[in-house]
Parts: sequence; C-alpha cells; structure tokens
Amino acid sequence: MDHICLALPILAGKSDAARQFQKELDTARKAEYAKSEERIGITKELWYIASLPSGDHYVAYMESEDFNKALGSFVASKDDFDLWFKQCLADVTGVDLNNPPAGMALPELMSFYQAG
Repeated sequence: MDHICLALPILAGKSDAARQFQKELDTARKAEYAKSEERIGITKELWYIASLPSGDHYVAYMESEDFNKALGSFVASKDDFDLWFKQCLADVTGVDLNNPPAGMALPELMSFYQAG
C-alpha cells in the first residue's frame, strides 16, 4: 500500500475558493468523486488547509495500492469530473495536473506507524 502526502501552496487570495472546492467534493459532487477515486485506484484521500507563514497550503494524504499508476490514470483522464477537479485544483494552486510540472517528485515517506 502506498501512503502519499502532498503539499501544494494555495495562490494568494484563493483560500476561500480552495475551501469551496473541497466543500463541493464532499457535497454536490461526492458520488462523482467516489467513482473517480475507485476508477483510478485511490482508496483513501484526505485534504487539509495548513496556514503557514508562507501562506495557506493544501496538504493532501492518499492511499493506493499503486499511487504512480493512479496518478498516471488521473493525469491522462478526460472524464468530465476529473477535468473539473483538475481545473479547480489549477485555479487555486496553479498546478495543472493535465501537464504536471517537470521534475515534480513525490514526497519521501520518512516514518510510518499503524496500530495493530
């Protein structure tokens, strides 16, 4: 199981839009979100907003049997929901997952604990 945590800076003045995006995922688009996650192979996804001295950041945690495969599927997806998600993410972070930044590396997992 892959455990991934991403940190993405939220563009100045876009924190309310970032919150609204996440609210929409958990309400009006929840069923579409679930179908997308299942289709690409994400089994858990949590989103946070961290207020740091450098500004607000999204912190996203995901679990997947094969995150690189899931990310590749999502990047290549032309599904209406996935395109909407990628556009919303780009609008608030500047990161276009239709064309991920060259050299974008996944964070290195340094420690893992799980009870039982």
